[in-house]
Amino acid sequence: MKIVVIGAGAMGSLFGGLLSESGNDVTFVDVSKAHIDAINRDGLLLTTTSGARYIKVAAKYAQDVNETPDLAIIFTKTVYSADAMESAKPFIGDNTYVMTLQNGLGNVELIEKYVPKERIIVGMTNFPSDLVGPGKVSSMGSGIVVAMSANGQDHPLLRTVEKEFNKAGLNCEISKDVFVHIWEKVAFNAAMNTLTAVTRLRIGDMSSTEEGRSLAFEIAAEVISVANKCGVDAKLQTVIKNLEMAFSEHGSHMPSMMQDMLAKRQTEVDFINGAVVKQAESVGIDVPVTRVMYSLIKIIQQRYINQVLE
Repeated sequence: MKIVVIGAGAMGSLFGGLLSESGNDVTFVDVSKAHIDAINRDGLLLTTTSGARYIKVAAKYAQDVNETPDLAIIFTKTVYSADAMESAKPFIGDNTYVMTLQNGLGNVELIEKYVPKERIIVGMTNFPSDLVGPGKVSSMGSGIVVAMSANGQDHPLLRTVEKEFNKAGLNCEISKDVFVHIWEKVAFNAAMNTLTAVTRLRIGDMSSTEEGRSLAFEIAAEVISVANKCGVDAKLQTVIKNLEMAFSEHGSHMPSMMQDMLAKRQTEVDFINGAVVKQAESVGIDVPVTRVMYSLIKIIQQRYINQVLE
């Protein structure tokens, strides 16, 4: 397949690197000159449990892409999705499918402004990945990809995606339950990301307190209650199991929202807690803890420059 990966950060580079390594024609699209230059000069240095290796793959700015791909995978942070899709319009053809594996809710609705719903693939992944430096990515764990057409219909390209992802070691399953997986990940992120971001504590420190664990479970329960009211059969016990595993196995990790706030960047909170609050309002459910965490993140984001940190 001819594939363009829009957003060659940690996740985009991991997926694009593995898909290129397994024989696909991959082009990275990014905005970082240092990252683009390093990849074009040396290749992508990808380190996984299989070892470290350089993968030769093209990296470009969006305006320099002159080929029409079979598949465009969007891996930008959700807050930048609209700008990314706008920049991709010149190379998204009439037969190009767009796949989103991004965090949060509302990704399909955003992409649908640019591509018909029948050509959108929506999914969830839990692969770990870290951008170590320009042109360098590390992923020292395993994960899965669950995906489906946004309109719920099977089609040949969807099965090609499944085959190519699995050939690349990306453990892909096509499933009509994709929104169960998406909502369960939203519940996990709504709890873990906001609590670590607001407290500025790593996962292990935050979860070592009774209050931290209790709040995490309360947020997860609120999000799952909204999912269930919306007709999605997401399971609270699955989310709690994933939270407990993160508490015990990823104590030193700083989730992406915490990293964004420490760097004084815009976060994805509007598409995680914010989207849950909106959905809750539409179905008549109160989510007080989720709402408070959303408001706290929004307050801090709007006044980064005036924070008292010492």
